[in-house]
Amino acid sequence: MGAYQLVDQFDILFAGDTLYFDYDNDNAPDYSVPLGQPDFLGTYSDPEHYTLLFGTDLQPWFMGEELGLADSVDWSLSYTHEPGTTFLYSTIMSGSMTDNGDGTWILEIASGLEWPVSGMPANEFGIPEGTHTAVALADFHSFTWDGSTLSANIIPAPAALSLLALGGLGTTRRRRR
Repeated sequence: MGAYQLVDQFDILFAGDTLYFDYDNDNAPDYSVPLGQPDFLGTYSDPEHYTLLFGTDLQPWFMGEELGLADSVDWSLSYTHEPGTTFLYSTIMSGSMTDNGDGTWILEIASGLEWPVSGMPANEFGIPEGTHTAVALADFHSFTWDGSTLSANIIPAPAALSLLALGGLGTTRRRRR
């Protein structure tokens, strides 16, 4: 199916109750810390830096390094420093994919987590800056992909993220605005 660049700014509603840590960089939580914070909205104002990839045996990336210990995935949504490229820097979401048989696919988000591009920011808690961390998605755990539009499967009612418009990379498809 290829590679696609996000086009429109988007928001994601995150659960503020827990922070997850991946100390061995296998893209799976090793430890979690309850935060007890309310859900919060994150805005992605630079969609041109995010690339949706499909393939077999894809590996997630973190800060320029492929996570070789991670399970292979069918799809990934990753940040790139240079818009319009597939030179991945960090994978923010990835997972398995199921063909619905009607021209659409369900993209399951592994563990329902979003992995921030640069990991843990500088902090007063003694957690090393750049530690691979994740937060749970508050209102969806999968997308529907129809070949040009990525739609979050919101549970139970529409909230932060409804549609992500995408344009093709390396194809003749025009970029939407």
